[in-house]
This record gives sequence, C-alpha cells and structure tokens, in this order.
Amino acid sequence: MQNNPYKVSKNVESLSAYTPGEQPQGGGWVKLNTNEFPYPPTPKIKTAVIDAMGSDCAPLRLYPDPLSGKVREAVAKHYGVEGKNVIVGNGSDDILNLIMRAFGDDKLKVAAMNPSYSLYPVLSKMQGAELLEFDFENETKLPFEKIFNSGANVFILTSPNAPLGISFSLGDLQCLADNFKGLLVIDEAYAPFSGFSAAKFAAGRKNVLTVCTSSKGWGLAGMRVGWAVSDEGVICILDKIRDSYNVDRLAQAASIAALQDEEYYAEKIGKVVKTREETEAFFASIGWKFYKSASNFIFVMPSKNGVCGRDVASGLFDFLKSEKILVRYWKNDMKICSGLRITVGTDAEMQKLRESILKWIKE
Repeated sequence: MQNNPYKVSKNVESLSAYTPGEQPQGGGWVKLNTNEFPYPPTPKIKTAVIDAMGSDCAPLRLYPDPLSGKVREAVAKHYGVEGKNVIVGNGSDDILNLIMRAFGDDKLKVAAMNPSYSLYPVLSKMQGAELLEFDFENETKLPFEKIFNSGANVFILTSPNAPLGISFSLGDLQCLADNFKGLLVIDEAYAPFSGFSAAKFAAGRKNVLTVCTSSKGWGLAGMRVGWAVSDEGVICILDKIRDSYNVDRLAQAASIAALQDEEYYAEKIGKVVKTREETEAFFASIGWKFYKSASNFIFVMPSKNGVCGRDVASGLFDFLKSEKILVRYWKNDMKICSGLRITVGTDAEMQKLRESILKWIKE
C-alpha cells in the first residue's frame, strides 16, 4: 500500500469523531433520537426564504451579509440585549468551535460536566486542549469547589443538561460566574423548553457567554443557525476568528422570520412541554425512574420484571427499533448505559411509544 504523502495533525490523528443520532432512510419511522422540534416551523419562514431567493434566484450569486447583522438584531430583540452582545454562527456547534479555538490550547484547559454534550471532547481535542470532566454530586448537583479549583480557562455548562435534561438555577449560574476564574459558557440549546434563558445575565458579565441554536426551540435543524450572547469584548474576540460568510443567505432569512414569530413558538413549545409532562406521568405510572426534564427530551431508566441496567436498556432500544421507533442510547458509556434519551414528539408519536413500551413489558 502506498504511503500517504501528507502528515496529519497529532490532535486529529487520534481523534474519535462525534457520532450523531441515526438518520433513518425511508418512511414510517417515529424519530425520537435527535431532539428535533416535533412541529413545522412558522409558516412565515416560507415567505421569507422565497423573498430572499428572488424571482430568478439571482440573489444567490451574491455573498450573504458576513456579519448576519439582521439576525444579530433579531436575537438581541428576542433576549432584550444589544446587537453588540450577539454573534451568529453556522449552528451552535460553529459557535462552540470558535470558543475552543479562542480560549483553549495546550496550556488553556477546558472543563465540562460528565455526562454532557459529547461534542465537547471532540472540539477540545482538535484544539489540543485538555478537557477536565466532573461528575455530578448526588446525581444532579454541581461540584462547585472542584470547578473553581480546576484551573480551567473555560467551563462549559449545558443547561438544561444533555442527555439528562436537568436544569440549573440562576443562583447556580451566579455562583459559577462570581467564583470561576475563567470564561463560563452556558450552552442553552434546550432553554426554550425550560422557560428560562441566561442570555441577558451573560450580556451584563465580562466572563459569561450563552450559546443557543435555532435547531431545537425554533424547528430549524435543517438550516443550521446558532448564536451566542456575551460581553462585547468576548464577541469581538470570536468575530476575529469567525469564517467570513459563515451563515448563508436563506438561513439568515429563515432565522429572522422564526425569531420574530414569538406567538407561534410559544404555542408550539407549550404543546411540547405538556406532552413531556404527560410522558413523565406515564413513566411514573409504570414505576420507571427518570430525570425531571426541563428540555424537549426525557432521560429514563427502563426496568422489566424489577430489573434495570445496561442489558434492559439495550433490549428496549432494540425492541423499539424493531417497531420503527428510534431513541438515543449510549451502550458504551458506563455512566448512562442504563438509560435511554427519548425526544418528545407529537402526541401521536408518544402514544405509539407508550403502546410499544407496554408491549415490550408484557413479552
């Protein structure tokens, strides 16, 4: 075999890529594995995208606004902050990548909770930054002293947490911001379902940044638009390393239309929260343990004949897949392999899930 004529960065050579949730081919699937919004986005997006294309699509030959200025204005208005406090990216993953590049390297450590978003280890290793991971105390409590004494330059807190769905109070965030000697990054991808955002809090602090995405609470996973809110100084640093035209013209138009239709999303998010609570009540009725969720998913530990654990969770995962229902399962992660993360879908989808679970229990 011919040797490759190139050399690979040592940070990339041993890297294990992020593994996204399965994307099934063909119809008939109940897809509850990637936390997508269960309803279509606002109909106003269609008009906005068509207008952005023009009658002959001629605008598509031109570069989009490099700053995504109107998106920044829409984000700022949504959170009650100023445009100078906002940056926009190609999904929140793009923003997280910028954060790692700006504030992490072989001397600047990054810290996060475990379990948490499994992209963090990938991004930190790409940058050559050591990732420190902390366990929760009593299952859901933050180990404040360990975080404060970690020496990390960045601490990323997913709030609500993924994959557990638990939220953290403003008091927790204030304690972190006051005592962590570095940049506190609050990844609030699922905040629209919690009824609370720390964005305004972040805009008033020099060491706090919130990251959010249009993929979850606005139903635009297919458009890839995310944003961050922070002090103007932090935003300027991230802008220095942002790709020149990092959000395309149509995605900008779609996200603006979504952010402006607050009434539509309030109603749809309310439906998701109601369905989430009904699903939690079902799990409680059959005696299954779960984490009280503030997101659009539930992390549940299934049991059968009084037995729970990795084999039980794996068995339910396989059974649901045979029923054409996809949920998320991390069989090789010993911290969470006894549970499944289940996205909150439509009422019809969740009814099928309940029926399949009861069928599995009886078998």
